[in-house]
Amino acid sequence: MLTQTKMPETKEDPDHPLLLFNGLEDAYIGTVEQYGRPPVACYSKRMMVDILQKNYDLTKQQAFERYEYEYLQTTFGEGTPCFLDDLLQE
Repeated sequence: MLTQTKMPETKEDPDHPLLLFNGLEDAYIGTVEQYGRPPVACYSKRMMVDILQKNYDLTKQQAFERYEYEYLQTTFGEGTPCFLDDLLQE
């Protein structure tokens, strides 16, 4: 589910590689930085839900629940990826 990778275009600390989710490469939108912390991967919530819906033949609601349970609620310490809430309010 999660891989460690070196992203050549970033200036990440070699002791803190970016943690990226397998199969969600199209939802990866960049890194987020905070002072005194290593950069973390950032994903588009909208794209993640769309990918989960398509790849697992889920309804929009099922894909959103899977996103929340399998990704949003998962923690890997300081390197835990973050998610941009770019879903449009309907």
